[in-house]
Amino acid sequence: MSHSRKRIALPSMTPGTGRSFAVHRFGKAGARPKAYLQAAIHANELPGAMALHHLLPMLVEAERRGRIKGEIVVVPVVNPIGLSQLVGNNHLGRYDFLGRDNFNRNWHDLSDAVAKRVGGRLGRNAGENVALIRQAALAALTAMKPSNELQTLRAEVMKLSVDADVVLDLHCDMHAVLHLFISRRDWPGGAQALAADLGAQATLYNDPYPDALTFSGVNGALWARLAERFPKANIPRACLSATVEYRGQHDVTHALGESDAKNLYRFLVRRGLISGRAGKPPRLKAEATPIGGMDVGYSPKSGILTYHLERGARVRKGEAVCEVIDPMDARGPKARTQVIARTDGILFSRKPNGRLAWPGMVLFRIAGAKRLAHRKGMSGLDD
Repeated sequence: MSHSRKRIALPSMTPGTGRSFAVHRFGKAGARPKAYLQAAIHANELPGAMALHHLLPMLVEAERRGRIKGEIVVVPVVNPIGLSQLVGNNHLGRYDFLGRDNFNRNWHDLSDAVAKRVGGRLGRNAGENVALIRQAALAALTAMKPSNELQTLRAEVMKLSVDADVVLDLHCDMHAVLHLFISRRDWPGGAQALAADLGAQATLYNDPYPDALTFSGVNGALWARLAERFPKANIPRACLSATVEYRGQHDVTHALGESDAKNLYRFLVRRGLISGRAGKPPRLKAEATPIGGMDVGYSPKSGILTYHLERGARVRKGEAVCEVIDPMDARGPKARTQVIARTDGILFSRKPNGRLAWPGMVLFRIAGAKRLAHRKGMSGLDD
């Protein structure tokens, strides 16, 4: 099978309009392993799309040389709804205007639907179980009757990903270093190689798996949920699913895109999707840490925001990360309120694009190894 490109149309929401997204396929349909890569489900996050822009020609060349051994599906910009959100000379793209959904929430947890279809047939043969679960998941998605554009997008995209061995959802933060969100069950496993190949400076895991219905979360957690539900059946971890945060929104350059594409390509070689030698894995930059150890700094008041530390800095508990300044207070240093780190770790994310802070705004995130009492029961995902 040669490289193919197809457009999947979404239903029109207003007369005279219509949107679609492009799907690139490499290798033979149904070949194993299968990888699915997408970018920009938050449509204002384009570093991942830049990485895929550079990866696609590399895959075309690998296809020409007969080096694609599995199946690779790439959707370089997966959210045409968000891409169209140009408002007041600004591009938004994080929330659906119609239902106000975050585009990376409320994806389909298919575990109930799969259990109803094949739960009684799952046994001790892992390979047979994987095939049954994948068939049932695709059948559940096909049986859906989406009523609008966003629902259609979710169903059609998951049809592309739900039977994949590897699912990579490419995002970015506002101002950040490259980091990953994974399931605890994938570390070290395949996630450690992914973190090393991509050069992640922080990897954070949900334990035991993501409970938020993010795209990456539902693809990976399907297998863990079914394994919990049917403990006597042999249900393996059949999908390595990760959210890859490619630094910050403004980190869109050919140099970064080319480097990121080469790293993705090397990982696909390492996973057996492309023939060749991946070589010795690069040095792992950071061990994975729990979401429960992630300190999130919030603004205590309104004011002007300034940072003391750069993204990627190693932070000590009690150290001032930034401060919020009351511009109407004439007391100089006394008008400044410091926001301090509550853990040792890596300052992997500085949140705002602007420098106006308001009460409750997320200001930074720190990846720490020690679980924090004040984070108990929190997923770590701010909306």
